[in-house]
Amino acid sequence: MKIRCVLTDSTEYRQFNCFENSICTLKISKYYDFWYYDLCDLIDFYSDTSIEVVLEIDDNDLFLARQLYGSHRYNEQTLREYETAVMVHSTTKENLESILSSMKLKSWNLLSAEKADWEKNPIGALLGDIEDFSNYVMLSGFSQNNEIITASKNNKTINTDINQSYVAGARFYLDAQKLAKDGLLLRDGAHIKVRDYIDLETYMIWYSTPEILGIDQHTTPKKFFELSNERFMKLQNYGLTNDFQHRRI
Repeated sequence: MKIRCVLTDSTEYRQFNCFENSICTLKISKYYDFWYYDLCDLIDFYSDTSIEVVLEIDDNDLFLARQLYGSHRYNEQTLREYETAVMVHSTTKENLESILSSMKLKSWNLLSAEKADWEKNPIGALLGDIEDFSNYVMLSGFSQNNEIITASKNNKTINTDINQSYVAGARFYLDAQKLAKDGLLLRDGAHIKVRDYIDLETYMIWYSTPEILGIDQHTTPKKFFELSNERFMKLQNYGLTNDFQHRRI
């Protein structure tokens, strides 16, 4: 397996995955302040694996990135200045019951090994994602609307429109600071993730569903994302989200 990395000066994105030139490609923009973290995380993370990283990067840019990156590591046990203390994982309505039953968020490959009737391919296959991505539970920053991923999975097509119609599932708010401190938080340049599974009893702060929010399950990524974050912030202000009995308020 291979991952191609291209450095750009685009003002339209920080970085994004695509399938280009018949290979899974990560484009990283130097316009983003912390581009060097993404680049060095990518190189170092995959240096410990059998996956080859194909760099299409000027030597001077790589040298500068290494200078700026310094002694950081992709698995360092503290959060960085741009990382949020709370991170989120979203899932479909169909998966919610089994997640709450096991109290674990599991990677696609782990679920595939456990369930004979599990889906044939992860949604990332439509983007040309490598199989290794499916070994991890992917996380998003608090302000990043990852509901478009759930909506794409729900509708079986890649669609980044935050106003599209979909059936909302659940948003799990997780203690990223504790995940990092416990050595579970990993960075591969494109994702922040955890290998295999996340124990919700240990790391979940709260979760939201349309039922908890009092809205129709047929909604939009924009509405579910915004209302969930608003409710979470209110609960944080009242100090309620540290107690398990309040996680469904």
